[in-house]
Amino acid sequence: MHRIIDWDELWKAIYVSSPERIEKGRDPATVWDRRAAAYRRATRGEKRATEQEIAVLNLRPDDTVLDVGAGTGRLAVPIARTAAHVTALDPSEGMLAVLREQMVAAGRTNYSPVTMRWEDAVIGRDIEPHDVVIAAFSLGFYDLAAALEKLDAAARRAVYLFWHAGEWRSPDEMALYTTIFGEEAAMRKGYPDYIYPVNILHDAGIYPNVRVFHAVWDTVYDSVEDAARTWVARHSPDLEDITPVREYFDRVLARNESGKYVEITVRRTAAVWWEKEGRRNEYG
Repeated sequence: MHRIIDWDELWKAIYVSSPERIEKGRDPATVWDRRAAAYRRATRGEKRATEQEIAVLNLRPDDTVLDVGAGTGRLAVPIARTAAHVTALDPSEGMLAVLREQMVAAGRTNYSPVTMRWEDAVIGRDIEPHDVVIAAFSLGFYDLAAALEKLDAAARRAVYLFWHAGEWRSPDEMALYTTIFGEEAAMRKGYPDYIYPVNILHDAGIYPNVRVFHAVWDTVYDSVEDAARTWVARHSPDLEDITPVREYFDRVLARNESGKYVEITVRRTAAVWWEKEGRRNEYG
């Protein structure tokens, strides 16, 4: 098929326009190690979005699952309750340390943590093929086509991706980013949306299923100050004046019946998945 647009090259051009994306790609371990504790606090109440994503997965009790970019275990821990075994791959030892704690708390031992960049992993040497491969909000690779090819090669039965559809944050969140970083820098914070991996897959002869849905993220904090400092630790650890962040959370947080402060955010999310059985494509 004649390609008018090379979607992977377009993705690369957008990728290199952001120094932050380049830094994350070059040394993700350092970037995410600094933010692991904040991510642990921020993901304490993200139950609804997690349940929505797991509902998309067609997991079987005897499945082995590879979670690429597993982070603190938001998906890997509940998946371990259903699947036979979960391999949690992430470049950040700090994030995987939290994942281990979460697995212990859940009473799960059927998992293997692997501290490695996906770009560096070799299928058959570092990672064996798994029945199901998942990458949830972890597609921040320079060469997305190569990363997708490897995800496909690592899966025996199916691959599932979760990525944002449209703007990567809500209008209120984007307004906060603009206040903190400026309009141009705020626009370079995220990544292009799901249509890029879908088109890259299409060019490779993979025609995935796509479902766009509204994911509901419930983030729980102890106080407005806790929310503000957690946000800063995740997004701008060197920020000195956090007043705008405090003001933002003072507006958006609501108290729940337990006296905690809850931020409810609805984000348009794309689930992109394909089955391996009976399919041939240029990846093999």
